[in-house]
Amino acid sequence: MESSPLARLKQLVFGSDVKRLMWLTLLVKPIGLVTQMLVANHFGAGARYDAYALAFFLVTFLQGALGNAFGNVIIPATIRLRQQFDERVVHAFQNAAILLLLVPALLLMAVVALRTGWLVDLIWPDTPADTRAYLVDMAPVMAVGGIAFLLMTMGKAILNLNKHFTVAGFMPVLHAVVMLAVLLASYSRLGIWGLVAGYVSGMVVCFLVSATAGFRFRCLAPARPHFPPGSLKQLYQLGGMLLTAQILLAINLALDKFFASGLEAGSVSSITYSLTIVNLGSQLFVLSLSTVMFTRMSEYFADHQFAACSDYILTRLRRVGMVVVPVSLGMALAGGEIVRVLFQRGAFDTADAWRTSTALTLYLLGLPALIFNSIIGRIFHSLQRMRERVLLVVQYLVTNLIGNILLVGVLQVRGLAISSSVAINLHLLLGLWVLSRYGTGLEIRRFAVVIGRVYLLGLLTYLVYSLCGVGGMLDAWNIRTTLFGALLVGAVRVGFVCAVFGLLYFIWDRLDRRRATT
Repeated sequence: MESSPLARLKQLVFGSDVKRLMWLTLLVKPIGLVTQMLVANHFGAGARYDAYALAFFLVTFLQGALGNAFGNVIIPATIRLRQQFDERVVHAFQNAAILLLLVPALLLMAVVALRTGWLVDLIWPDTPADTRAYLVDMAPVMAVGGIAFLLMTMGKAILNLNKHFTVAGFMPVLHAVVMLAVLLASYSRLGIWGLVAGYVSGMVVCFLVSATAGFRFRCLAPARPHFPPGSLKQLYQLGGMLLTAQILLAINLALDKFFASGLEAGSVSSITYSLTIVNLGSQLFVLSLSTVMFTRMSEYFADHQFAACSDYILTRLRRVGMVVVPVSLGMALAGGEIVRVLFQRGAFDTADAWRTSTALTLYLLGLPALIFNSIIGRIFHSLQRMRERVLLVVQYLVTNLIGNILLVGVLQVRGLAISSSVAINLHLLLGLWVLSRYGTGLEIRRFAVVIGRVYLLGLLTYLVYSLCGVGGMLDAWNIRTTLFGALLVGAVRVGFVCAVFGLLYFIWDRLDRRRATT
């Protein structure tokens, strides 16, 4: 029976786990942007928001590393256990793994709550006095949200493992809604503390909902924690290397804030506002595409279906590249207009806008590599090549560190953004090279060709944009000084870039097909 037009439209828009997760991410980002706009209007890019951004990192960097290690190790381990044991053993294994990672998290949050000043002086010794005072007060309160964040992350991983992708993907939406609601209700009375209250409340609510969903769908059960014979040793071998990689990545994220904390007040805030925009793209793909892909890839590898896995990855890389490269380039060129529309009002002045827009433009040049690398990194996890993965993360960290040291004195926040973009692109290139050196059974060279092609098309698109004089014409357009004018100019930049990229991609694809048939 032929389906109705409405049913076909529903299938087209929501017809896969990836699409549903992308729509959930598209839903959460406007809410997050509204929150950031409210924060920019009332607190600008100064000591108070600098302190919140640093406190946020302090209570989430290890929790995020532990949560990612849990998901990346537990999903493939549980898939293997299900082939050997019943669900009771699997639930006991999951509960034991949760406790194993929860203990160090609780210890760290105790240190954050009791020795905040010591930690701040150790990590950010050059923090301005006003920022430090706010930070020392905020971090102990936000530690509660840090524990809830880890528990929620582990709950999401278990839901994803059982293919309840939509429920897990709803957690960021829920957190964004609760955080915005609390902030709106309390900022006039509490000031910046309304943001702290919103973060903690949102995380606690998300933890409770994810735990409830886990028990309702029987993904979790009150089984006595227990590791099957041999599983704990394997977790230490794989999880230890993965956790090392995740901690190094977290340290890398801290590098920009570490160097920015010694610059003028507001530099940390500018990085945070910039990364809010960058995360719009990364979370759209990383939280949806790679979440579903990792589970499917682990299943392919468990069944030794390498050819099917290669085709699966190639298709996703091609689709991602067609979108993320032109959009990233267009947004980079429209960085000034984006910051003008979203943030430049109230306490967020012209100096804040210039500092943030220049950083945003340069961070966006690393967005495609960030998204591609999230997929390539999952291949290392699925193949259990964690030693190589850790070495590559060390390369990423060292490259970014050297770049920051060389550039921050001359270029300030811009130097940090340039260093970050160069480091992630080099990381992607070396990751593909390392995978190509091993007999993985995957067609790594074809992966590199697909990624290289969209990068080349992006470069050609930029040359067309520059040679046509479109950028200069839009820069001279007086309408840019108004809010609506900035929105219109930014849209024209992004639209022009996407149209040129699409045309070039179409021409290249036609030439490829013609060569294949001759």
